[in-house]
Amino acid sequence: MSQFQRLLRYLYPYRVRVIISVFLMFAVTLSAIPMPLFQKQVLDVAIPNRDIKMLWWIFFGVIGLYAFRAVVSYLLNYLISWLGQRIVFDLRFQSYRHLQRLSLAYYDGQQPGKIMSRLTSDIDVIQYTLTSGFVLLITDIATLFVVTAWLFAIEWRLAIAAVGILPVYVLCYKLLLKHIREISIALREKWEAMIGGLTEKIYGIAVVKAFAMEAWEIERFRTTEKERFIISMNQSNLNRYLEVASRLIRAIGTCAILWYGGKMVGREIKPGELLAFYSYLSYLYDPAVRVVDFNVQLQWASAAIDRVFETLDTQPEIIDSPDAILLPSVTGKVEFDHVTFGYDSENPVLHNINFSVQPGEIIAIVGPSGAGKTTLVNLLARFYDVQKGMVRIDGRDIRKVRLDSMRRHIGMVSQETLLFSVTLKENIRYGRKDSTDADVVAAAKAADMHSFIMELPDGYETKIGEDGIKLSGGQKQRMAIARAILTDPRILILDDATSALDSHTEANIQAALSDLMKGRTNFVIAHRLSTVIGADRILVIDDGRIVDYGTHAELVQRPGVYQDLYNEQFKTVADLTDDEKARLLATADA
Repeated sequence: MSQFQRLLRYLYPYRVRVIISVFLMFAVTLSAIPMPLFQKQVLDVAIPNRDIKMLWWIFFGVIGLYAFRAVVSYLLNYLISWLGQRIVFDLRFQSYRHLQRLSLAYYDGQQPGKIMSRLTSDIDVIQYTLTSGFVLLITDIATLFVVTAWLFAIEWRLAIAAVGILPVYVLCYKLLLKHIREISIALREKWEAMIGGLTEKIYGIAVVKAFAMEAWEIERFRTTEKERFIISMNQSNLNRYLEVASRLIRAIGTCAILWYGGKMVGREIKPGELLAFYSYLSYLYDPAVRVVDFNVQLQWASAAIDRVFETLDTQPEIIDSPDAILLPSVTGKVEFDHVTFGYDSENPVLHNINFSVQPGEIIAIVGPSGAGKTTLVNLLARFYDVQKGMVRIDGRDIRKVRLDSMRRHIGMVSQETLLFSVTLKENIRYGRKDSTDADVVAAAKAADMHSFIMELPDGYETKIGEDGIKLSGGQKQRMAIARAILTDPRILILDDATSALDSHTEANIQAALSDLMKGRTNFVIAHRLSTVIGADRILVIDDGRIVDYGTHAELVQRPGVYQDLYNEQFKTVADLTDDEKARLLATADA
């Protein structure tokens, strides 16, 4: 099945409306056909015979005809508009729903702007092709058959001359089709690349300005837009070539009809019949030109169709297995059983990771940047699937349980905090929509955010970014912590969750997290070792392997990666803050 045939399936549920639209458009077209007949009757009958009664009938007939066309045109425009908007709704909704189901691996290789382009401009192109263009195509084809038959009924010799020029339209289209399609695909790719780059740079405008790269980005955008401009002009030129050829062919056909018909006037046809025949040529040539133009539009739309269906055809890598079960409750036991994983099969990031965590334990994961710490907890949340081995929660392979039921038991605060453009309350409530206002306030207090929120004019109803309200990095992270607290997870993942906080705020958050961690299984990723001193066990990861594990007191005494990290961060006791000294003393006493 071709992509266009697949696309037509979106019209199938609305086939009754499509049929009505075609009927109405056909009625509008056919309602114009009597006009040349009125002209013929005026010239050949009413004027020579001075038939005033016939002139009155023609007068009211024309008024009635235009009134009919106005009503039908209104209904037609309404239906076309409804179909167009409905197709946009269906395609965008299904595309967005599918994007939500795709795995993180898909987004790793896609620019957000390119995805946005497919959801917006590509679907807009498809909308026109499926509604106005497609319905008009059906009507034009039907009109060609009706008008051709009518022309033969008026004068078959003139009809042969008029119709005989049409195959030249097809020849012109065939000659230019390949080039038009190639340019259409290239133009869509350039457009998508431009949107992708533009979105990326606007999102990262602070980085651009921090490195004084505005001039370079402007020149880069100019180059990209110039390339798109050149391709667009090439496409425009091809379309104009086709348009000029169509007009020339039409002019030749029209002139031939006037020349040959003029010789027949007075002998074989009347002047009114020639005028009527001439008027009908527009009903023959205009639809023929539009059919050709639709094919040009179809080549432009085909590129958009391919891109939209490329997204819809992408299968998520992480899906529920057919025998997946619900995970209504968990105690929090986690096992990594000889796990190996890489973002591609050729380059493993984690090698033979093997450990288990009992419910209620606090497991810290430390190591150099790029060692695989975040990748490890991403496997626990099943953002990716292991290539070898198994990850289990409460003894169950996480690939054998429903994703949504499993992730409800996992709370995560990552080092990259994302908040949405809604109220502060809605941001905190995002992970648990059935929570009460009291629950939201309790979570904000636990994250040391309540006092700041209450100082705002609109409190919890304040929209982020509205009226100049901006959150610092630490405040954003506390919002993310509050969001995780509210979900009340059995397994809590803190991926450098306090890295953006000052010492005082970090101490307050740590106190809140200490209460939150009780009775839960906790994974704490940290670069600052002061935050993991009190962990039950510390896993030391280097180059994707667990190279050591134990308590802080044990690891700091053994030569290795942990001791090196410790010496780098705490060269002397004088370097420690009061809180860090207190934690070290408490650990030593223990």
